[in-house]
Amino acid sequence: MKTRTGFADVLVGMQYGDEGKAKIVDRIAGDYDIVARFNGGANAGHTVQTPQGQARLAQIPSGVFHPGLSLYIGSGCVVNLTKLADEIASLRDAGARIDGRLYVNERCAVIQPMHLDFDARHGAGIGTTGNGIGPCYADLALRWHRGMRSVVQVRDLVADDAGAFEQMLRYAAQFDDAPAARAATADRVARMRAAWRTLRETIVVTDALWLTHRVKAGARVLFEGAQSVMLDVAGGEQPYVTSSHTAPAFAFVGGDLSNRYHRKTIGVAKAIVSRVGEGPFPTEFGGERSARYCADAALRGTGWREERDRFDAASMLASEDDFDMGIALRMLTGEYGTGSGRPRRLGYLDLAALASAVERHAVDELYLNKCDCLSWFAKTHAGEIPVLGIALSEGGRSVPAIRRFTAFEALPRNVHRPEDLPGALQALLQAVEQATSCRIAGIGLGPGRNQLLTLSEGDGAHDA
Repeated sequence: MKTRTGFADVLVGMQYGDEGKAKIVDRIAGDYDIVARFNGGANAGHTVQTPQGQARLAQIPSGVFHPGLSLYIGSGCVVNLTKLADEIASLRDAGARIDGRLYVNERCAVIQPMHLDFDARHGAGIGTTGNGIGPCYADLALRWHRGMRSVVQVRDLVADDAGAFEQMLRYAAQFDDAPAARAATADRVARMRAAWRTLRETIVVTDALWLTHRVKAGARVLFEGAQSVMLDVAGGEQPYVTSSHTAPAFAFVGGDLSNRYHRKTIGVAKAIVSRVGEGPFPTEFGGERSARYCADAALRGTGWREERDRFDAASMLASEDDFDMGIALRMLTGEYGTGSGRPRRLGYLDLAALASAVERHAVDELYLNKCDCLSWFAKTHAGEIPVLGIALSEGGRSVPAIRRFTAFEALPRNVHRPEDLPGALQALLQAVEQATSCRIAGIGLGPGRNQLLTLSEGDGAHDA
């Protein structure tokens, strides 16, 4: 019986998303009792490499493959019933036991059919995933429209699911009452009803202090952020942001726990940066050409198969054209959307932006993924690893400046200690720590659970 009060750590992405947060959560989850989501919905594509193979997660916390952990979806999240039911079924097929472990807060908003329709019609301009996340959050804030509640929460389904689904039908009809639209909405609601029947076994949390009671009894919580801090709905570059608060401080609002239990904040970044959708990206290989190409590819449905068939990665990697090099690096490093498969825009590490995010959000330690992928720069025309840093101008002002590090060949087969890393990579990691004033707890040397090398010891650290 635990007698000590527990704590909560918060893990967030530090760039534009897809930093490999799920890999870190999966690796360190054994040090916790609960892994909890506090924002976002089915737009959070997380990939975990397991002994059973690759698993793609969207709404389920990434600690699902640790059988002793409880999994919690906090009130700051929005839920797609159909996708959640499908995700649970696929995880069961992959050998993960869900029954009795998944808890969903009753105040989570439910994605309605009209949210999906609205996103499909209007989300392309900013590159949304089309999952209806933004419209759902908007209706949560709107609260009331033309004499009707604009939001349905999980607790409404528990109290009267027939009435809640009827409300969805009537609400959608306010925006498009054409016969074809009504039929499409009715079909989606029918699938949602079927999903809800399978989700009834999920434990719906009705006690606002449920997580507090667990922590006071000694539970250790890891909050897992969706998307990343540079895409925060208020703190990012509007309108090219996600629809929820991604900052670690919001974990204690959307995760339903007092911030008095906060212990530390863990940031996850990657050595080659990517971005999905529209928005500013200062270090993008190929600049505007790349942004336009990726936007067109998303509209056409072009993915990794089409790029594999069309391009020769080896020759393009050695090109003097950064646009060609960016395509090659994407192909060689597998930078495609987890759920959508669309090409991600690629760029080099921005130390100035990373340092700013660390300071703004009081990050205590960093994990840097995809360090193994830096070896591809040895085959580029310049043979160097570019990093955007900060230099002082003649007037004493801080200005962006590109630093170039010597590229290294593929990593040794067995890397067990920091000393085993190539000297060039060690120099780059030291530069990251100096620029951010934050220790690097570990680095990713591949996609697998065990391809994580601990660099410095701290609470919850693991040896590779």
